[in-house]
Formats: sequence, structure tokens, C-alpha cells
Amino acid sequence: MRIIINADDFGKSPIRNKAIDDAFKQGMVSSVGTIVTGKYFQDAINKADKGGYLDKLHLHFNFAANSLQEKSEDAPLTEAMKKDSVFSKEGKFKEYKGLSKRISDIRKWRVVYNEMVAQYNFFKEATKGKADYKHIDFHLWYNLTGAASIALNLFTRKYKIDSVRYWPISYWKKRRYRLFRVLGWNPRVKSIPACSIFYFLTKRQSLSNYKIVELFCHPNYKDGMFIDDTPSYLYKDRRPMQTQITELRGLECVEFVSWEEVYCCVTDPKQ
Repeated sequence: MRIIINADDFGKSPIRNKAIDDAFKQGMVSSVGTIVTGKYFQDAINKADKGGYLDKLHLHFNFAANSLQEKSEDAPLTEAMKKDSVFSKEGKFKEYKGLSKRISDIRKWRVVYNEMVAQYNFFKEATKGKADYKHIDFHLWYNLTGAASIALNLFTRKYKIDSVRYWPISYWKKRRYRLFRVLGWNPRVKSIPACSIFYFLTKRQSLSNYKIVELFCHPNYKDGMFIDDTPSYLYKDRRPMQTQITELRGLECVEFVSWEEVYCCVTDPKQ
């Protein structure tokens, strides 16, 4: 089984930026999902540039404020989305739990699509053409609206995206997300299965049919400890992140890769 360890939310806050930078330098992660809509985005880019891992960054689309780890003040890049009451309030993103799921809001797809293009172009400009532009973190459960699903479908076709992380494995079969899966589906895009490190370590046997799995984590410093503060993990355990990584490294029949290695070695969809 090939494993991609991805650090999420680069650009969210100074302390998270430092933790992700440290995690990458210590070899704990092999790729980084980067959010461009916050005021700490440039700090993240500076760290990656100085650390020599701009090529391991990819874009993490964002259309909602994160109320879980940081009290973020993320704002849209486009004026149309800043003024759209479905996604924004007073020019800032609404908290993700408050995003409307009404079918009638599908008509907002153009607003979301234009915001996607703006975030993508801003990311490409800031990373000087050196980052990974073939893979997108979308978190369909997080940005979940019909408009966003349609916009993603159109975006992946227009910009020839190779792979998208839509949502964790545990969400994939839930019936209430079926419509959004259909609306966002693009047959040429690889949907890489994903789960938290804790989920993988505790349920690895149930994932044996997967050849590639992305393990997402959220490196952070809390109470003097370097941890993974992915919410589902924190509810069950608070071991240092290094302990998680050491346990992963001790597993047999696991190969650690980055996204560009996936593109090189996966030519057959059955792989």
C-alpha cells in the first residue's frame, strides 16, 4: 500500500505554519495542502520557499471559515463571493457548519467557479510555478453545496486536474452526500481515498483493498506538545505527532510516497 502523508491547512495561522514547516523538515509529511484565503498565506509560502519544498505544495480550496482549530478570518478573493450571502457575511467566509445546503443555491455555481479560478491563479503566482497544480484538496464535506460541486466539476475539466481529495473514506458511502458526489464527478479525475492517521492506524485491515491512501493530518503545537489536532483524532487520543509517525513507519508492506510519485507510478487506474 502506498501512503501519502499530507499536512492540511498551511496558511491558517502562524503556529500552524510553524508546525507544518517543522513536520516537513523532520520528514513527517510528504505533501502540504495550502489555503490562500487567509492573512498568513504568504508566511506559509515564505517558509516553504526557504525550506525548499515549494514543489510539495498543492492548493486546498476554501469557501468557509474554520471554526474547529483556529478562529480564522478567511475571506474570498472575488468581490462576487464577498457579497454573496450564501457563503459570506460582511465580506468574510461563514463558518462551514452554516453553509446552505438548499438545492436552489445550485444557481450560485458561477460565483464559486470564479472564486476557484481566483484561488488557483493566486496560488500559482505565489508559488512561482514551482508547486503541484495537478492535485486539489477540496473537502466536499467541508465546502458542501450543490454550487461548489458543479463548479468543481467544471474546474477540474477546464484546468485538467488529475486528482482530488473529496472527503474522508468514512464519509464516502453516506447517502446524504450522494447528490453532491454525482454533481462533482469527473471520470478523468482520480479520487484518492483519504483518512486521518488515527483512523488508518486503528482500521488498517479494513483498508487493505486500497493501493493508495492519503493520510491527512493537522500539525500544531498545543500545551507545549507537537500534535496532530485533526478533530476526530483529538477526541480519542493526544499522543505526540512523532509517536503517530513512528508507529506508521513501523508497519510492514507500506510505501511512503508524495503526489508527484503517484503521477509517475499510477498509469493504470486499477493501480
